[in-house]
Amino acid sequence: MEIKMANTKSPGSQEWISPDQMMRMHRLKMKKRALQARMNRTSNGAPKPSLNITIGNLEIQFNTSQSQKRKNPFLKNDTSKKLKDTNDKITPNIDTSTDSVLFELMKNKSTINKVEQHNSNSNLSFTSVLSKLEINEATLPQPEEIKGESYIPIDWTLNTKMRFMSPKPFAWNGKLKTSEQASGTTGFVRCLDTGEQETTLDTSPNARFHQCCLVWQHPSLPWIELYPRSAGKVSSSLATNSAITNSQFIKDALFSEWTESFRSLFHLLRARQCPYFYVCANTFTALFRAAGICGVSEVHVLLTPTTSGFRQLLKQGDIEYTMPLRPNGKRRSDVTESGYDTLDSNISNSHDRNENSDDLKNDDNEDEDEENLLESLGIEDSEIRKINKYQKRIVLEKESKVDALKQSLVFVKGVDAQALFNFLINCKSAVAVTGALAGVPPTLLAPVAFHSATLKSLKVRESVIRIDSDKFYSLEIKGPILPHVLPSLCSLIKSSKLEEFSISCAQLASTKSFTEAKHGSDLNTSDENNEKKPQSVFGQENLSDCGFNSELLSHFCHPDSSRICNVESLTYSNNGYIWT
Repeated sequence: MEIKMANTKSPGSQEWISPDQMMRMHRLKMKKRALQARMNRTSNGAPKPSLNITIGNLEIQFNTSQSQKRKNPFLKNDTSKKLKDTNDKITPNIDTSTDSVLFELMKNKSTINKVEQHNSNSNLSFTSVLSKLEINEATLPQPEEIKGESYIPIDWTLNTKMRFMSPKPFAWNGKLKTSEQASGTTGFVRCLDTGEQETTLDTSPNARFHQCCLVWQHPSLPWIELYPRSAGKVSSSLATNSAITNSQFIKDALFSEWTESFRSLFHLLRARQCPYFYVCANTFTALFRAAGICGVSEVHVLLTPTTSGFRQLLKQGDIEYTMPLRPNGKRRSDVTESGYDTLDSNISNSHDRNENSDDLKNDDNEDEDEENLLESLGIEDSEIRKINKYQKRIVLEKESKVDALKQSLVFVKGVDAQALFNFLINCKSAVAVTGALAGVPPTLLAPVAFHSATLKSLKVRESVIRIDSDKFYSLEIKGPILPHVLPSLCSLIKSSKLEEFSISCAQLASTKSFTEAKHGSDLNTSDENNEKKPQSVFGQENLSDCGFNSELLSHFCHPDSSRICNVESLTYSNNGYIWT
């Protein structure tokens, strides 16, 4: 409540003060006194508690602005005694910061050793912690360097393009001298190992590089691109192929010439003077390999992709085949295309050497029992035929699910490879009837010469690529790149003492299943592991005239299926190969 004076004031009277003003003045006086006391305490320089620790010849000082902590009442007697013994050795003196103590200990290792000896009984100290850290750093496992393999995996996939990159320039270039081109061509045609054999030919890196970039091909029509065999990549204009399309005489002449070339290649393969060759048709690709390649003791063929109709034709021609990439793939003689046993399939394969006669009799009895059961139920023959027809339709639908996929790959070997060769020569579906490639027979690709073959050179382009501030030398090869080109070029690069390089490949997708099939080695279950090595040695000796040098031949004759791998990119460093 505020008390006020009257308007009339006497000369010596004082003005009344309200209680709020009185309390405000009181609080202000208290703040001034507290500030004055704090300033006086600072100016007087009140001594701060300090702690001086003397250990050996080293003095360690601590400044503390707080009072010493009280004794822990829960400590055991033994621990308290140890603390008393330690405190007896502590003498108070000067001051410094705790950080300086740590830095001083880290700098002076001799002092650390003395402190460790002096405080051997103490449980924890700066020196013990530092020593433990040093021990832990020394014992930490160091990251292991990625070590590559000493070999290059075998990849049976056809490549359309291959690029080499290196931080240092390659030992060769795309510009060839006359002697280099002539020596490279002569070495390839005569199958000479110019790097090892004594010869008067030019053995420079350029000549040997040119030798690795050659391939034999048939047919060769300069106005039509015959590799890869895809109608979509050929010129859509039919005018380029009108001469072949409109002339039956030209079609017959091309096919007759192709037949002779195909027969010549197959004879070279059987005589083991050609390691392998490819047949690239519009709808499929076939890989023929000689006996001894990948440890297989017989001539064998892989063909992909296939359709149910094509496999039915093989069945009608009594050509035994397997499908390694298909789940539970079995012999055609064992099961039908759908995997179901039938009476006809069991009877037609009674002469198969791998078939058990007892199993055949059991299957025949089961089929007869089923037919007798239907007849005993009073079902007419017409109804039984309808049931069989419906069952065949289901089988065909199930079989067509793998058509044109990698699972449709077929594997043929031995006598059936000869039968498949005869089948392909007479197969009308191997030659397209319509489209830009109408009337053009399949493309034959081989590493050795054969009848009517054309020597083709791969296209080479060199350039320099800059990635950020790094400079890389690039070499691009384009064309039908066969499996032996990659290991041959890698061996050539290693001989030029290039320590690091990388390779990327553009693969023909339809031929990847050749590598994924692992050459059908899973089917050779009767061969024991100890028998594979002698077989590979015999195969290598028998293929000594196939045109490959000893190193390359041992590479392709290796029986280990784990070394067959799809290679999209390859890196060489630290004397090892790493691929993906």
